[in-house]
Amino acid sequence: MHTVAPAFKTTSTSRNWLGGSIPFPMNKSFRPPPPLSDKQREHMYKLYHKDPIKNSVRALSERFHLSLKRVDAILRLKGMEHAWQKGKTLQSGFQAGMERVLGVPAFEADSQPEPVPIGERYDSDAADSLEEIENRDAARNRYQRLYWETVAEHGGEPILPARLEHSKKLAVRLAELAKKKKDKAYLPVIPDTETIKTPKEPVQYSVLEGRPTIKFVDIGTKFLDPVAEQKRLANIERRSRQRAKKAEQKLRPLTQ
Repeated sequence: MHTVAPAFKTTSTSRNWLGGSIPFPMNKSFRPPPPLSDKQREHMYKLYHKDPIKNSVRALSERFHLSLKRVDAILRLKGMEHAWQKGKTLQSGFQAGMERVLGVPAFEADSQPEPVPIGERYDSDAADSLEEIENRDAARNRYQRLYWETVAEHGGEPILPARLEHSKKLAVRLAELAKKKKDKAYLPVIPDTETIKTPKEPVQYSVLEGRPTIKFVDIGTKFLDPVAEQKRLANIERRSRQRAKKAEQKLRPLTQ
């Protein structure tokens, strides 16, 4: 206590750790990076709402060298902060103190984006009514809109989560049916022979000793556009009729 503790009694530097430059002297491999400043997170949030296409999650991830999940979390938490603020001034003293203690580097934006608009369109309290409005800005509202559902006081179960889960399962089932229908319409049916057998499973592995394993995946008509395929088949049929007509015209002088 007499040799180590005095260094931590009063300090003017941030990140005054036991190990000097590392938090734990016994774990020298643990070197946590400083967190992002609130100024940088706010800047990223405003950039996204200024132009969600240009400043997408992937674009912000590449620009600020952050993972996609972290950028998504920053935008979502900032959206909740703006939704709960309701015109009140946030108490940021503790946040500023923690940033100083953790040694958060200062952030200077290279461009100042426009402020995020505040109004009925961006108010989470009106989310249920705005959900029915067409042509709404879904990209921005993804991180600004909150959903709520009234539940009976006696503890009734909410309906919306179950309905959303049912809709997801229904969408998956309908997509599978549409895929089977498209496969049946556009994939040729080749009968099996002694040398050619149609695999029953969509994923097949070729394993040979001394060679790398090869994985074959039958994607069916996943990347086939039905409209383009119909046009292609119509062109083939049209050219076939034209060839038959020309052949008929060539035979007419011989028959006469």
